[in-house]
Amino acid sequence: MRFKPLLFCFLQAALVLTVSLHASPAEACSPPASPRYFYTLTRSFPEDGASNVPLDTVVLIQPRAWQIPGTLADVHVRFHDVLSVTVTDSDTGELIPGKVDSWWAGSSGEAWRPDAPLLPNRRYTFVATVQQSGPRPEEAQGPTELRGSFSTGDQLSPPLELLGGLDVALESIETDKLDCTSGACTCAKVGREMSTHAQVRVPGVQGGSAFGSYRFELWVTDNTPYRFDGMNQHLEHKVLWGVWGVNTSGEPTDTLFEMPRNHYDANASYTPCFTWRVLDPAGNVREGAPVCLKERVDPPGSFFGCTVAPGARGSQGTAFLVLLGAMLTVWRVRRRPVV
Repeated sequence: MRFKPLLFCFLQAALVLTVSLHASPAEACSPPASPRYFYTLTRSFPEDGASNVPLDTVVLIQPRAWQIPGTLADVHVRFHDVLSVTVTDSDTGELIPGKVDSWWAGSSGEAWRPDAPLLPNRRYTFVATVQQSGPRPEEAQGPTELRGSFSTGDQLSPPLELLGGLDVALESIETDKLDCTSGACTCAKVGREMSTHAQVRVPGVQGGSAFGSYRFELWVTDNTPYRFDGMNQHLEHKVLWGVWGVNTSGEPTDTLFEMPRNHYDANASYTPCFTWRVLDPAGNVREGAPVCLKERVDPPGSFFGCTVAPGARGSQGTAFLVLLGAMLTVWRVRRRPVV
């Protein structure tokens, strides 16, 4: 069956108008209550008894979460919120100052980092404790306190090194067209459209205090690169979008994501720049050279050259006007005299 573009526009507009006019007023979307969890500890890096540990090491604590049956919480309590980590110089008994940050890449958990490099050829002890008030589920396994020790060597971790640059290719992919203007917790699918996606390959990485995992951060901006140390960059860019979750164990890795849109002008194109860097659990950072393309990212386009509303944000008024215009056009075509 072959669709006529005019008929398709008419049917699409009618569908959106029907959904818009018959939808009940959406209530404000508030996040639902979340399950409560009981956390236990599984392992640490360095492991208990490790030796020749780099002076800039971190102590990574890995948890396991057990859902507490029959209980809900309005605010989710993270593992980070209930964990405390202390590290002590075994020779002097001195408490080593440091801070705990979440690490979500490969060997995920909470990473304690010293404020300054540790002393060489010293023994350190650590204690990780989970302080929580919820009842322990019957099936929960593992301790809520973990103790261990390690000995340092006389060297820092090797420098964090990128083994290449960022490879980027743009491609057009068919995706669902969404309308997120109703105020509901989910967006409504109102058709199909072609949108631009980026196929990105991050390079290999070596060195640093990795524990087998690295995390990449990417930023997509229009015309000029993002600056990691810059302030008020929302005043410089109409497209400003961060990409997280690109994690590797050191090998080159591919990722695919939809390119962001110009939210100041839904019908505007832009030339994209990709700014990126890699981090390890110890906080070491290596920034790569930005990649700015000459290709333009066009706004998503609906099939057959027609759209019900600009971008993915339709309205009852727009849908009604499109429907009315389509009906008048069909009527005029049908009444055209035959010569």
